[in-house]
Amino acid sequence: NSYDFGDMSYAAYANGAIGGTIKGLLFGGSPDGGSTLINTIDQIIIRSLGNSTDFGDLVAGTNYPTGLSNQTRGIYGGGYISPAQVNTIGYVTIAAGGNATDFGDLTVARNQMGACSSPTRGVWLGGNQAASPTNVDVIDYITIGSTGNATDFGNLSESAVGTAATSSSTRGVRGGGVTPSISNVMDYITIASTGNATDFGDLT
Repeated sequence: NSYDFGDMSYAAYANGAIGGTIKGLLFGGSPDGGSTLINTIDQIIIRSLGNSTDFGDLVAGTNYPTGLSNQTRGIYGGGYISPAQVNTIGYVTIAAGGNATDFGDLTVARNQMGACSSPTRGVWLGGNQAASPTNVDVIDYITIGSTGNATDFGNLSESAVGTAATSSSTRGVRGGGVTPSISNVMDYITIASTGNATDFGDLT
């Protein structure tokens, strides 16, 4: 079972998270259903217990920002600022504190994506492209150590919003989401290459 760790400095949902080996970052979201947007970035020390402390601010407050990282840099992409999805990508240096800096743009403005990364490359998968749900199968990627706009990677095996992703240093696996039915599909990519996702199996 999980145990109490502490509290964030603010209450919110539809926020994002990034993890390094030492620090975890929690950021963005809304406390009231979306009319108020939060640009706060909180930090925790993962191996300890306690409340989060201030790290800095996002480029702009947003709902559903999706984070990824290597051990040096944390990056978030996309989100929703009423009345539309956004394509913003921002980054921070995890070991330092401070405000996020603009990185570039996603290939498609969207929110509720999956994300995964290797030490060198970050990948966003799927998401929702419009206020009235338009699920997409888009996969795009960045080189984490650089800055610039995301590049097309390929496509998922299905268009999915609210999907989740995980990875090793070489392979990313994406599973679940809404397509518009609830999906149990898993598919995978080789992060260092480009191309469409391949069937991996099914969730339980």
